[in-house]
Amino acid sequence: MAVFEDIKLINDSSLKFKGYNIISLSQVFLFDSKYQKDKKSFSKFIKAYSFDNITKYLISFRCFKKKSNRNPSVIFVNDIYNFSMISNSRILQKKFNSKMIQEIICDKRIFNPNAEFLYKYSKLFTTLLDIIKISVRLNFSHSNYNILKESFGVSKLKLWLNICDSIFIINCVESFFAKNKGIQSVILNSDVHKISRVFVFYCKKRNIKTYVLQHGAPVGHFGYLPVYADKMFNWGSYSYDWFIKNNTSKDKLVITGTPKTDDINPILKKKVNFLSDSISLLIVLNPIGEDLCRIFLRTIKEFIQISNNKYELLIKLHPSSNSYKNLPSEILDGINYQLYHLEDLHSLIKDTDILISTPSTAGAEAIAFYKPLLTMHFDEIKYTLAYESYDCNIKFYDADSLLVCLEDERKLNSKLINYDGFLQDYFYKLDGNSAIRIKDYIINEK
Repeated sequence: MAVFEDIKLINDSSLKFKGYNIISLSQVFLFDSKYQKDKKSFSKFIKAYSFDNITKYLISFRCFKKKSNRNPSVIFVNDIYNFSMISNSRILQKKFNSKMIQEIICDKRIFNPNAEFLYKYSKLFTTLLDIIKISVRLNFSHSNYNILKESFGVSKLKLWLNICDSIFIINCVESFFAKNKGIQSVILNSDVHKISRVFVFYCKKRNIKTYVLQHGAPVGHFGYLPVYADKMFNWGSYSYDWFIKNNTSKDKLVITGTPKTDDINPILKKKVNFLSDSISLLIVLNPIGEDLCRIFLRTIKEFIQISNNKYELLIKLHPSSNSYKNLPSEILDGINYQLYHLEDLHSLIKDTDILISTPSTAGAEAIAFYKPLLTMHFDEIKYTLAYESYDCNIKFYDADSLLVCLEDERKLNSKLINYDGFLQDYFYKLDGNSAIRIKDYIINEK
């Protein structure tokens, strides 16, 4: 697969700065540059030119005066604006003694009284000098630039700006550790994104333990590999086997389940009541590309228009910058619906009858609540999600096939028989104790 060659190209780079593989810090940026096909926006412009961290620094500046928890021993890093990942981390944080932990964040939108901004530790003058040093070195590394430009379609200017951004983050992280010398463990949502990877690289040099909470279904290889952290906590045997298959050492993997499912209690299978006045449909949007999301929503609208039944529509946007919040109002004109963005997904699934989505990890959580799962098939989407392998979802292709799937009671409930086998492999144990297992592992390993 070409993606593995690209991952290797990035992580085998010989360009080092302060002991960091400076190109490997740009992994997500480079793959985003290669695969990003959405229409341009101001936020995407900022990211494309790597101005996002400096922009967040300026926006968050007034929050830097907050006093932090001095001498914490455990650090939680929330560097991505994704509420599913953040929730996972904060569920785990509650299991620790609050006096021993400190949460580090990188976005004002996720600020809470217990969090501290990484940018507070910025060293702008040092960063400027380091940028001059790396720029001189890069003048003698044109071959690296040319190879990356050809492989990822990124300009030398954009790559240079991303490297400058990496140096800014490196200096923030090193300054943070210089002022917090008692840290023994760092817990992250990823070790592939830039800020998390800087933390991991720094900790490797100082023998500080690093742990990663698996943040989603392992589908996009570049979003999970390679695993640099000491340990990754897997959702279940399915993801454990995926990482093993992709050359991750068994010593790095621990099956614990995921904290985000700790609020899911085993419930009895309950079939949809077709005699009720209204059946509720939870429509989940995902960042698969604006064009595909438009097709998906148009299909939902066409289905509502041809159906004789009454449905209650709930639209759940993805909790990320690619939430496509403009699409429902543009496409579902004349259709009644309720719109949700950052609300708790589990509560929405629990209170609705059926979940309809494009291929998404939200489907796995619908299965955990024993709700019928319908997914729209797109030829453009080449990956296969775990629940598809276990034959847990009902596929539709257009409004007519969705109508057949939804209004044939036997067909709608036909996949429930496969749910238990999937859940056992995918989520390990839905016993409400995943966070406790992870906390105990971290504490006992010190």
